[in-house]
Amino acid sequence: MGEDNLQSHPNWNAILQWSLRFQDEPSENRVLEPLDQERREFLMRAFEDYAAMTEDPVKSMRRHLEVIKNPASSKEDCVVALEEIAFHAEDIDEANDLYLMGGLQVCCAYIKHYDPELQSLACEVIASAVQNNEKIVQFASETFVLSDLLKLVDTAQHEMVRVKSLLAVSCLVRGNKGALDKFNELDGCNVIVRSLQSPVPKLQLKSLFLLSSICLDAPDQCKVYNSMGVPQQLFAMCSKFSTEDHTAETHDASILITLKLLHTLAIHSKVDFPHDALTSFTSLRDSLGGDRFKEERTFCTLLIKLRPPSTDGVDR
Repeated sequence: MGEDNLQSHPNWNAILQWSLRFQDEPSENRVLEPLDQERREFLMRAFEDYAAMTEDPVKSMRRHLEVIKNPASSKEDCVVALEEIAFHAEDIDEANDLYLMGGLQVCCAYIKHYDPELQSLACEVIASAVQNNEKIVQFASETFVLSDLLKLVDTAQHEMVRVKSLLAVSCLVRGNKGALDKFNELDGCNVIVRSLQSPVPKLQLKSLFLLSSICLDAPDQCKVYNSMGVPQQLFAMCSKFSTEDHTAETHDASILITLKLLHTLAIHSKVDFPHDALTSFTSLRDSLGGDRFKEERTFCTLLIKLRPPSTDGVDR
């Protein structure tokens, strides 16, 4: 609560001062006493003030939905409304309320909007709403939503839209067999492999996370991605990592998730290791110093051990 709010609600300011007074006092000197009538009334007034300031979530979502349904609403108002709805959708009960009142369907329509910022925010609403929510996952899988999200990942011109739509796809597919089946039916495999080749770091990282999750949850998918040449992409990325600086957070995460995904693929499918695999993984392991890269070095060692033995004297 900001300073302005404290000044405009003196009861809250008094509670703050009262609590700070007790914090400054040694615990052994504190005496717990029943609240007298004056203090009880003071606290009740403070709680009533707070209740008056807090809007019911359903009413709040309805109010924001009216904004995005109104063609006359400004972009700025729609941005605020979608942001607030996405916040509410993080709560599973409120996400269910949003779906039952038809609000999620309204938000989903915005993924086709011409404005990239509003498209991105609609993707955030979906990403929040589908997590751990089987009912909404089913809705998104069986309607146009998953299909349209995949189209955005693949063809959207704006980088932010591609990243946010992939986030929504990932939240939808991870740990959901029905959604994964629909994802495969819609050629999601090729979409995600193409996004893995993107020069956009955030898009590449989210692609790695989704691929890793799919292969861990459904090991039978490893053969599919192996046949599509994913391990060769990952080997090339590892060779590149060994020559680069490792300070950026996204870069660090990319190294670990790349090694983990490659390890998962190698365990569950017959991966063809390149002839320079030993040199590449050894070089990468040696370039990753310090405790922060301990897990990465471990996976480099595991991958070195998974190499098939050389029969022609060539480094494999």
